Amino acid sequence: VCSARVDVHSGDLYWLAFFHLSCSRTHVPCHDGTGCVAQEYLCDGEKDCADGSDEDGCAQLCNTPGRSHSSYPCGLGSCLNASLVCNGRQDCVDGSDEGGNCSVPCQQSCTHLCNPSPQGPWCWCGPGYRLAEDRLSCMDIDECTEWGKGACSQTCLNAPGSYSCGCLPGYILEPDGHVCKLTGPEPKLLVAVQSEVLSYGLRSGHEDVVLATDKDRVVFSLDYDLVERKVFWMDLATESIRWQDLNSGKKGTLVKGVRSDCIAVDWLGRNLYWTDGVAGQVLATRLGSAWQGIPEYTVVMDGDLDQPHSLVLQPLAGLMYWSEVGSHSRLMEASMDGSWRHVLLSQGLGWPTALALDLPTQRIFWLDEKLGSVGSAHLDGSSVKVLKLRWVQSPFAAAVCEGQLYWSERKSWSVQQVDKASGKNRTVLLKRHGQPHGLQVPSWGAPNLSLCLVVAVITSAVLAGTNGCAKSNGGCAQLCLPNP
Repeated sequence: VCSARVDVHSGDLYWLAFFHLSCSRTHVPCHDGTGCVAQEYLCDGEKDCADGSDEDGCAQLCNTPGRSHSSYPCGLGSCLNASLVCNGRQDCVDGSDEGGNCSVPCQQSCTHLCNPSPQGPWCWCGPGYRLAEDRLSCMDIDECTEWGKGACSQTCLNAPGSYSCGCLPGYILEPDGHVCKLTGPEPKLLVAVQSEVLSYGLRSGHEDVVLATDKDRVVFSLDYDLVERKVFWMDLATESIRWQDLNSGKKGTLVKGVRSDCIAVDWLGRNLYWTDGVAGQVLATRLGSAWQGIPEYTVVMDGDLDQPHSLVLQPLAGLMYWSEVGSHSRLMEASMDGSWRHVLLSQGLGWPTALALDLPTQRIFWLDEKLGSVGSAHLDGSSVKVLKLRWVQSPFAAAVCEGQLYWSERKSWSVQQVDKASGKNRTVLLKRHGQPHGLQVPSWGAPNLSLCLVVAVITSAVLAGTNGCAKSNGGCAQLCLPNP
């Protein structure tokens, strides 16, 4: 759950600038050329383009087969609820919903409703249904399939004319009947700012400093061991991976002599993994290791990795996912012992610098610095969805919790959130300016975002396999790397 475009060998920071507008295949350009809008936002009743062009020409779509059950096209481009047509009052601005043939009696064989209109009687459908091609009968709308995650945040069950949402163990359905929230304590984020790590309450917004290093050190990438409540982080200045126990405050060094772009904790198999983009490697060591002057780690993968960058683990399934940002960007998957390596996604990527897993929905999310977008896909690489968001400029790290996607921005030194399904409702949670002590790369002071601290992640076992190293270290004397 981390990313950066820093060469850890030289300390150089690379910046990119893009000035032309280019919409992905899932987006359409606004008429004024100032932005792109996802196709699902067209004619949704909300102006997403600055010029409102995403709501132009929508009247012709109001009552076409396959569209909404109860929309009548007004003459000026808006849609009106069918129950308001021919009611003796002008509800359309141009008055096109009254007069004409409103008094003509209905004699059509409509399967649901027959309502009057200025053009004569029309067949209409009740909620959850749409008008069929014969314009007489109605067919059920499968909201679970057609609306995707827009219908329910976790599980969805279709029914004739309706649908219902459900939640996985450890979650409870909100009163809105759509969103699942974690039960138990408030979920939190760990956010690293300069030499400190903050705990941020995702509901209360309450902040606590849970870790503070030396003022001349910077907490770079970090991850959390939910079993022993330890925070692990990469210290670029000393080329070491360090840790601190949040219960006792005790600190230590796990390993030295490493140059890592991203670290990730296998809390179940008791290992820590990291990427080395320059060397093209993924490495691992035991969480219980103690620095004794000799590096104790193993190279998990080597050879044909093209600048491995962000890394996330699925410990219960014994799988890992990482992004490569070399000459040909791609998302990869492998067993946590390095076997069964294959390409998850290689098309439509620019610079996927931040990854996050959403286990309740079995999806992987990424933020693309080059394309300025948020993407997601099923963990088998299918069902790809990309949202172009103008505020995604220099993402460093990402996390998903409940219905929200969180990420940190290096340029704006902030932590932001959006709805993970729609990309809407953007909120800036934190905005910090780095402490004024001479850093080699000023952007190191931007907040680095860790995982959503929720014990309910254990419930994802119902969706995954088992980690062979979880019991008695898999029978290994030293390092055990799980293979599903």
